Amino acid sequence: MDFHIGNKTLTRNSEPYLVAEIGLNHNADLEIGKRTIEKAKESGAHAVKFQTYRTEEFIDTKNPEVKFLFDIFKQYELDEKFHREFQKTALNLGLDFFSTPLCDSAVDLLSNLNVPIFKIASGDIVNLPLLNKVIQTKKPIIVSTGAALPEEVIRAISKFQKENAEVCLLHCVSMYPTPLDKVNLQSIPYYLDTTDYVIGFSDHSDGTLASSLAIGLGAVVIEKHFTLDRNLEGPDHSISMDPVSFKKLAEDTKHSYVMGGKYGKNTHKEETSGWFYGRRSLYKQNQSVMSLRPALHTKDNTVLDSWELDLVGDPSLLPEGPIRVAPIRK
Repeated sequence: MDFHIGNKTLTRNSEPYLVAEIGLNHNADLEIGKRTIEKAKESGAHAVKFQTYRTEEFIDTKNPEVKFLFDIFKQYELDEKFHREFQKTALNLGLDFFSTPLCDSAVDLLSNLNVPIFKIASGDIVNLPLLNKVIQTKKPIIVSTGAALPEEVIRAISKFQKENAEVCLLHCVSMYPTPLDKVNLQSIPYYLDTTDYVIGFSDHSDGTLASSLAIGLGAVVIEKHFTLDRNLEGPDHSISMDPVSFKKLAEDTKHSYVMGGKYGKNTHKEETSGWFYGRRSLYKQNQSVMSLRPALHTKDNTVLDSWELDLVGDPSLLPEGPIRVAPIRK
């Protein structure tokens, strides 16, 4: 199943599509947000993603255990004006703009902005009311799977299939940063084998290695947290890529895609041109049959190649040197 983002079509063989997850890294500052979008474009991103919510609609204001969480999200809550300004900046730069809705009103706001797709956060793959709301928009959906149990992923996939939703599934590990021994990239071929979706990777590990390997395993969409400056105040800046490291990510994932090539054993002309020196023909030498270089059969089709041993016959009847057969083979 192909995945559509506006007028773009992603297949399982598409070049890497890089999402700069700005999230809360705008710091609720219009200029910081705009500059972050501009740097994402310069660094090789194809899209920028934010988070859209009204804090009171997804965090319990009466529970003291999550007051710190409420305070963080409330500080970085964006109104419609911010969304429109960030969307305008992104579109003017040729970037796709979308967001992760965390409540029903966020879905309505993003629908009014006519975003091309929705993103479901890992924690909401089990949130049926929100999934129903997003599915009703008929927009394509990117879904992260971090921290979800296998049966929860299967349950969500069944829901999407029942509703005929267009989905891109992201392998994800909800650890920040993700230790190397927890990245578990084999989930990518697992999803490729068990679904017909375009598969991606929401990468929370340090550096570019995991994303580059993910491309080699079949991921198409790569999502990475992105910041203008890792030293800025805010909850996610320190775990995000800055423009220099994101640019390296773009280069490395592009190289990984190119190195992947085509499925199957593909032999290049540059390889076969070396057959004369690298392969062997059959020779008679001192009453023995030997396979020796050069491979004269590549230039003279009367000479036996080293696989044609059963055509030699009685070696004692052969002259020294390359072993030939007659008549000339076609």
